[in-house]
Amino acid sequence: MSAKLAVAIVAHGNRALLLEALAALTGSGRPTVEHTIHVLDNASEDGTCAAVREAFPTVDLIAQDFRDGFGANHNRLLARSEAPHHVLLNDDATVEPGALDALVAHLDAHPAVAVAAPRIVYPDGRHQPSAFRFPDPATCLRSLATLGQAGIEQRVTGAPGAVDWASGCALALRRSALELTGPFDEGFYMFSEETDLQRRLSDRWFQTHVVPQATIRHHVRASTAADPSRRIVEFWRSRRRYWAKHHPGYGGNAARVALGGQYAALSGLSRLPTLPGPLRRLTPSLPRAELDLHVRNALEGPTGPGLRESADEWNAAHGVHR
Repeated sequence: MSAKLAVAIVAHGNRALLLEALAALTGSGRPTVEHTIHVLDNASEDGTCAAVREAFPTVDLIAQDFRDGFGANHNRLLARSEAPHHVLLNDDATVEPGALDALVAHLDAHPAVAVAAPRIVYPDGRHQPSAFRFPDPATCLRSLATLGQAGIEQRVTGAPGAVDWASGCALALRRSALELTGPFDEGFYMFSEETDLQRRLSDRWFQTHVVPQATIRHHVRASTAADPSRRIVEFWRSRRRYWAKHHPGYGGNAARVALGGQYAALSGLSRLPTLPGPLRRLTPSLPRAELDLHVRNALEGPTGPGLRESADEWNAAHGVHR
């Protein structure tokens, strides 16, 4: 019998977390549907490939000798199988028993749903925001007005429900829908590529649903814990590309200015010694230096090298090419 589900993981030098993720996928809580597991190692240097071969010899391992972006790597994994359902999973995300079966069952029961997303929690079980409205001009203006406190996250509890887009740390995709829209846009190196894909699916009248009965634990930024300045440059480069594709001209500029204004306001709040009681919930979660980098990138465009350049530098130093 051919597999109904392909589970795809890109490894970024998080060996211990990857092994934990694979243990959950192959242990007592593994999916009951016929499935295959594929791991693409993004030229890590921590012995990931050897550890996977030793501990999980049945996993399909691609030992890539160069570094590439999220979309390009996952497109390679999409081409690795013909399973009708395809799960993207970060190497720092651990599935709980029954999660993948619940996502597959939801896709089977709802033909108009192209993306089924799980409930994402932190390792300690706290809710982790993972579903949001598309970053269109109206949403960005709402985010500025509320400093990100309202109208952005779309939280689903109880029964599964529709959202605009869900985080790429864990997604179940319907292959037949991607055959209509195309896979990830590899012009995005990192960030916004899953937003763009789900926007293109939405334009074809497909839906993204969050399925709260499926739970995945996610270690935030374990896969992108690079120099903050390079991460921020890549975020804004990708977000500008998204706006150029879906809100060209005035709309994209309005969205950019609104989001930049939000970071500027938060930077201003971070300069206050203390915030009055009712405003304490607005205390910025990012350091002031990172907030100011966001403002500069919003106003000036990329202010230096990003994550793409980090990969290019590594590839050049090792004599390999994408």
